[in-house]
Amino acid sequence: MKNFIIIFLLILPNLTFADILEEFPLACICDKSINALRYFDCKQKVSGTQLDIIENQNSNNIFIFSSFDEKKYQLVNNDLSNSIFNYDTDDYISSISIQNNLDLVFSISYKEYNKKWAYDLKCVSLKKD
Repeated sequence: MKNFIIIFLLILPNLTFADILEEFPLACICDKSINALRYFDCKQKVSGTQLDIIENQNSNNIFIFSSFDEKKYQLVNNDLSNSIFNYDTDDYISSISIQNNLDLVFSISYKEYNKKWAYDLKCVSLKKD
């Protein structure tokens, strides 16, 4: 019984993430349900993006490629309700946080200034059944 519980706990997070993986590729645009100023700011800075999954068989790393900034973001955190992908440089960290309902937060944190900008996006799956 104890072995079954251990196996179940190890597999459960992977099954949850598999649901998100099944939705890729994603098309994401600024969230119209937020207030007009934040929506306009998002449209000016981010507009939209397509996200494609890239799985590296050699290192077991999972990346997503964003057409917005043409960068590969690496999976850094995966829990039951949220998956976080980062692109890290010397000056800033870009982060993409995707929830199970495909709400997405794109953020940029500037290390030197300790400033963070974030934009809410809504995504839909482009996968054809």
